[in-house]
Amino acid sequence: MTFTRSKLTVDAVIFDLDGTLIDSIGIYYEIIDIVFQRLELPLVSNTQIVEAVKDGDFDWDVVLPENMLNRKDEIITDARKIIDEIYPQMFGKDLKLIPGAPEALKEISCSGMKIGIVTSTPAQGMAYKLKPLKSNGIEKLLEVIITADDVHEKKPAPEPLVECAKRLGMDYNKSVYVGDTRVDIRAGKAAGMKTIGVLTGFDDYESLKNEKPNAIINSIAELRKTIAI
Repeated sequence: MTFTRSKLTVDAVIFDLDGTLIDSIGIYYEIIDIVFQRLELPLVSNTQIVEAVKDGDFDWDVVLPENMLNRKDEIITDARKIIDEIYPQMFGKDLKLIPGAPEALKEISCSGMKIGIVTSTPAQGMAYKLKPLKSNGIEKLLEVIITADDVHEKKPAPEPLVECAKRLGMDYNKSVYVGDTRVDIRAGKAAGMKTIGVLTGFDDYESLKNEKPNAIINSIAELRKTIAI
């Protein structure tokens, strides 16, 4: 389902990464399954995972049984060790772009608009996630990349998007942020930007619609329906 208003006129398009440009959401589900299996925790559904990440961080209170909450800090520490161990393997294998991403970015670039990325991924994980952009020849189109290490506050705080716009030399109100989660829409609006939700990631149509973005599209393959190019 696609929800749009009139086309947006902007000078810069800033993208989220996971679930927006790269098809990585399934990998996150796999990682959580592995972590829970190794720690012998009750497995959780994808719906519970989406609920746990709805505010930007992973809320362990949502996924842990009540009788395990007293061990939460210990579990988090052990989980992070496992994630650090398996992250390269999980993201180093067959990570693909969202269909239509290369064409969309090339079209935006050719139109003269600036392109940036704002992600909550730490810098050390970017080599894996940018690999499919490199192999498709579109990493060079990115003028600014803001990671979790470039700012003090992550999304939904506006700081990462404000920093990206500054580095691009763009006004906030002439920029649009494209993302797959309610956190992305909140961050974009908090930064004074226009916002577009895509249905290729964690959140569904209703979750995105409740945040009142300027548009909701099935994927960035439909971006030209919402942006004047």
